[in-house]
Amino acid sequence: MGLNPGVDLTMNVGLFIKDFELGTKVSSKLTELDSTFEFCEKNTDISENTKLVIIDLDNNETGNEFFIHQIATDRKGLRIVGYMKRVLKEHHEKFKTAGCSVILPRSSLVKNIKTFIEK
Repeated sequence: MGLNPGVDLTMNVGLFIKDFELGTKVSSKLTELDSTFEFCEKNTDISENTKLVIIDLDNNETGNEFFIHQIATDRKGLRIVGYMKRVLKEHHEKFKTAGCSVILPRSSLVKNIKTFIEK
């Protein structure tokens, strides 16, 4: 019915989440939304068909401007969502400039995930 066979409509999400409990909640929600996902350690782990990346901005390895800017530069059109325990105005500005399209509090990540999944 107008759909091309073999076209993958699921959205692949790269997760830079070290926290086991949060990672479990996020991956369960993504499964519920029929999205594929992979946990990533470094920016080279992001697969070709990934459209969205969720990054823990409180983690020293991933939550820095250089890391985010690198991902944003390497992969044009990739949506980057960052989360942190407390979103402070100065952090919000610098992560937005680096390439995050959205920065939200950790507490609202799981309940807002559906809004980032494009079907």
